[in-house]
Amino acid sequence: MSSFDVLAAQSAPMKAWLAWMFAANVSSVFFLRHIPARWVLAATAANVISMQLLLRLYGTGHHLSLPHVVFWTPLLIYLFSRRNSLLGWSPFGVWCVVLFLTDIASLVLDYAAVVKLLLR
Repeated sequence: MSSFDVLAAQSAPMKAWLAWMFAANVSSVFFLRHIPARWVLAATAANVISMQLLLRLYGTGHHLSLPHVVFWTPLLIYLFSRRNSLLGWSPFGVWCVVLFLTDIASLVLDYAAVVKLLLR
């Protein structure tokens, strides 16, 4: 099953959420002169590659949440620790806030999925 097949099988709200998350994270390319944006892009690339690998090896399931937990948890801790220098009304500052809120919402769901995976 390809990633396109998995995406096509999702509900419309899930497709919208996945598109939003992808856009929020990939838009880091517009802010690459800022070091945190480079970390976001690196974490996004690692997520995409890891999820593709897990999908090919094991198919769909709760295990697809693992890359988010592994890569986004330290990323969000890093961003939170630098919050004083990241917050502001500049486009970069607004993007940081939107990205943080988006990824933290996803992580809540991802941690729940990982707990379900571990309790099986």
